[in-house]
Amino acid sequence: MAVRGRPTAAAARADAEALAARLRVLEEGPVRVLAAARGLAALAPARAAEVVGALVDAAAAGDPVAVVAAARALCGDLVPYEHRAAVYQAAVDAGLDEVAALLLAPPPQAAWQAPADKADPRLSRLTLGHKKAMARTHRDPDLLARLAAEGEPVVVRELLRNPRLTEDFAVRLAARRPCRPETLRCLFDDRRWRTRPRVAAALVQNPYVETELALKLLPALAVRDLAGVAEDGALHALVRAAARRLLELRQREEEEEA
Repeated sequence: MAVRGRPTAAAARADAEALAARLRVLEEGPVRVLAAARGLAALAPARAAEVVGALVDAAAAGDPVAVVAAARALCGDLVPYEHRAAVYQAAVDAGLDEVAALLLAPPPQAAWQAPADKADPRLSRLTLGHKKAMARTHRDPDLLARLAAEGEPVVVRELLRNPRLTEDFAVRLAARRPCRPETLRCLFDDRRWRTRPRVAAALVQNPYVETELALKLLPALAVRDLAGVAEDGALHALVRAAARRLLELRQREEEEEA
């Protein structure tokens, strides 16, 4: 990991903050990614590598919007290949391992595909409205587990409101693989569950969770969980890089307090 205190770091952080400010006002999706691509393509390769490194730092601090867009831009064809190759080489030369990893990264999360035959004999005869009502009020843990296994987001949202739902159940749901990203988002959207450390850790460690959600949850993780995320090759390179940065920052804080 390169030292962030070199003379150009302050200028790179300023460029990163300016790019992030432009991206935040844009709608999430292709428009934001295109703007990120244009911003990075306009920078010299060495500066672009440093700017992305600064965006990773911001993501580790809980502001992932810009770095997610930048990562998607760098993994696609919006930035010319020659420029991406030069940014990669500049990142390698500067020791910016997390930036180099982004240029070799897989898609933001594992691709979910519905199983060919997912029908539950007991549930297949029920309407969606009936399933939602059962998820919200039923006491039978086996039935609740079967509803969760179907993974229908609108049903899972009701399931999470069931007062009889336990933390262990929520952790199992957060760790389920394969799982629809939309289903995992239900857990993130529910403050009752996303603030539970075990649930947050299970979400971050699930390769099917949306990258942006994982980055938002990282600061709440314990050091042990961060260390596991940083070394988990099944997770997106951006999530691993942000976890490493958080570990560095916490270790530095501990050294300063000692």
